[in-house]
Amino acid sequence: MKSTITKIKDNSCQLLNNRLFTRILELTDEQIARKTHYFDGRYENIYVDIETIDELKTLVKQAKKHAAEILEKDIDALKIGFWINIMHKGHTTSLHSHEDADELLSGVYYVSVPENSGQFIYYLDSEKHSLEPEEGSFLFFSPALLHEVTKCGILRFCIAG
Repeated sequence: MKSTITKIKDNSCQLLNNRLFTRILELTDEQIARKTHYFDGRYENIYVDIETIDELKTLVKQAKKHAAEILEKDIDALKIGFWINIMHKGHTTSLHSHEDADELLSGVYYVSVPENSGQFIYYLDSEKHSLEPEEGSFLFFSPALLHEVTKCGILRFCIAG
């Protein structure tokens, strides 16, 4: 990777956010394939089939395009997985990395980022850094990068991979 964190504002995806937000709120238990990482009364990762929400197809296509550019790889050679993370007031995401899988690149896309949404915290060379999340933006980073999200003050959605 060229840098530790690559932030990309994607206007084509941002246009999907209102519909994506609504569709995520409307998800039924039958539409959710599985949930993992149960901490503090919530599942951090909610998995749905890409066919469940039409807007996910465009979002995943754009994420794959950006990942191919960052990694300088052929887009057709890349696979992509994703999950939905819903944070309500008081929620955090614990410190973790993604290097337990065969990932080349990790990322997050912010669907909804109201005020007091919690910051993306990452650790580089034993130093703590923070980024304010921005609606309609992707963050891409090394799977080995330790990261977490501070306490959320209000409802927020993101799509991670």
